[in-house]
Amino acid sequence: MGDAMRIIAVANQKGGVAKTTTTINLGASLAYHARKVLIIDMDPQAHSTLGLGFEPNEFEKTILNVLEPPRSPYKLPLREVIVPTRTANLYLVPANIDLAGAEYRLIDKLGREDFLNSSIQKSNLDFDYILIDCPPSLGILTINALKAAREVIVTIQPHYFALRGIEEFMETIELMRENLRHEPEVFVLITIADVRTNLYKEVIGEIKRYFGDRMFKTIIHKNIALAEATSHGMPVIEYEPTSSGAQNYLSLAKEVIRFEKEKPKARLLRKN
Repeated sequence: MGDAMRIIAVANQKGGVAKTTTTINLGASLAYHARKVLIIDMDPQAHSTLGLGFEPNEFEKTILNVLEPPRSPYKLPLREVIVPTRTANLYLVPANIDLAGAEYRLIDKLGREDFLNSSIQKSNLDFDYILIDCPPSLGILTINALKAAREVIVTIQPHYFALRGIEEFMETIELMRENLRHEPEVFVLITIADVRTNLYKEVIGEIKRYFGDRMFKTIIHKNIALAEATSHGMPVIEYEPTSSGAQNYLSLAKEVIRFEKEKPKARLLRKN
């Protein structure tokens, strides 16, 4: 492994657009390509934790411990919260419903937007990729994820209101640039695409005109195996490796890996 680690948040303030599906299956596909991957579950619904076959309430140590203020007796280093998954090269920082209280507990804390980023920087982790699964909101948990990330994958379902929804997200990125002096590079992934609909090509074309080369060439098509795999607590590449869902995410992983060589200075975070 080289001397660089990529930190990617998977985000959209709208629910039901395959954020967790993408986090889990991109992570597993990167692991399949011999990359060492850590998934951080930042969603109080703990869908990444569930989707990787864990029971969230069984964990005593979760991402909430990492996000505690510096002097909190409950605070833990990120390294102490990492657990291996059943997939080789794939690891998890779990979440559970206790994380729901983080918004209120952190709201008046100095430097609250930087708690996750600071924990990652201090942990000296040995991963090629960190993927952060964000909640469907633009609150303090998502801001922490975006502040820690150098890249953001925004998942978009191709329908007429997709671009309207993404405008609010891009405004948040602009506010981060102005107020936090941090601007992750934003990429767009089309998910849950149904090629049988008449609107498909029209909406895809509109999104592509808006985002240009920041839109992944890979499109994640609607595929029942993706939903089934998540309900069985495993990545689709292990549940049904020949499915179109598995092949879509393997293709996405190759596209993401290609960035390692194309723009290393812009997209890689050098370890201290």
